[in-house]
Order: sequence, then structure tokens, then C-alpha cells
Amino acid sequence: MTPEVLSLLCLGLCLGYEDEKKNEKLPKPSLHAWPSSVVEAQSNVTLKCQAPFQNVTLMLYKVNDSGYKQEQISTENEAEFLFTDLKLKDAGSYFCAYKTTASHEWSESSEHLQLVITDKHDELEAFSMKTVVHVCNPRTLGR
Repeated sequence: MTPEVLSLLCLGLCLGYEDEKKNEKLPKPSLHAWPSSVVEAQSNVTLKCQAPFQNVTLMLYKVNDSGYKQEQISTENEAEFLFTDLKLKDAGSYFCAYKTTASHEWSESSEHLQLVITDKHDELEAFSMKTVVHVCNPRTLGR
């Protein structure tokens, strides 16, 4: 084969490889809550999205809230999204996705993380009701 034919063959193979790479889906990131995904109102929580690559743009979304998006660009492979002074409206299902500096497409979405916000007043009221029911239960009187 002549050098021109070899060059064209190599160029064709390289372009085909790049097209194939563009069709590959990026793997899912992971999403975790710290200190927990169940937290009290007026406290803080951090949602951490981790990608398998460095130099990424990460986006946090809330299910059923198309207007909710938080974006962070990271030279590492993760981003921390801090929620402070949590309100009951912050509860819900969250997920994240990322894209690398080399890709123009977003990754698959992470698994959904359910953030539960508890109201301490409701917990105390439920505890008080259980105590009253237990104390006033005629089957337990006289034991």
C-alpha cells in the first residue's frame, strides 16, 4: 500500500472511533447525603454527587420541580451541594448528572435520593400521644 492510502485508512479509522465514542453513554454518578438523608427541619445537609471522572460539570435536580437546578464545575470528580436551614419544602427526591470537559452530552442520571425533613414538634407530639395511649390503656392498668 502507498503511504497516501495508509494515511487515508488511518484517518478513516480515527474518525470512526471518535464517532463511536460520541455515542457512548457516560456511566451514572452517585448521590449521597451527609450526615443523613433524614434530617430535622432548620438543620443542614450536604448532597454529594460523585462522577467517575475528574474535570466535570455536575448538576443537581429535584424530581417534579423542573425549575430546580444547581450546577457546579469541579476539577475533582465530585461536588457538594449544601442545604442550610432546611424547610419542609426542601424534602423530596433528588438526582444528579455530569458532563466532562471532553463530552457535550450529560451522563445518565444517578439513582434518586429521597431527602426527608422531619419536624421535631410533630415527633414530640406523636411521642406524647403514644405515652397517653399506653398510660390510659385499661388492659395495662393494674399491672
